[in-house]
Amino acid sequence: MAREREKGEVERMRSMDVIEPASGEWASPVVMVQKPDGSVRFCIDYRKLNSMTIKDAYPIPRMHECIDSLGDARVFSTLDVMRVTGKYQ
Repeated sequence: MAREREKGEVERMRSMDVIEPASGEWASPVVMVQKPDGSVRFCIDYRKLNSMTIKDAYPIPRMHECIDSLGDARVFSTLDVMRVTGKYQ
């Protein structure tokens, strides 16, 4: 049954042009993870790729630095790219 769910999710994402077939050395396996509500989450296992990745010398900024950079701003907005473009980002 898990294999059918995986195939169904892959076909749905292919029909949306979110993914495409790959078999190269950088391709990563799919893992189906069950959520608490019983539904299944489609995940990619990047552990092998991460083990080969050269770590970046520039760390991600600290959250308080990001918030401090907003200064005295009064208006903030968000953009749900999936809703606007219909594609995963």
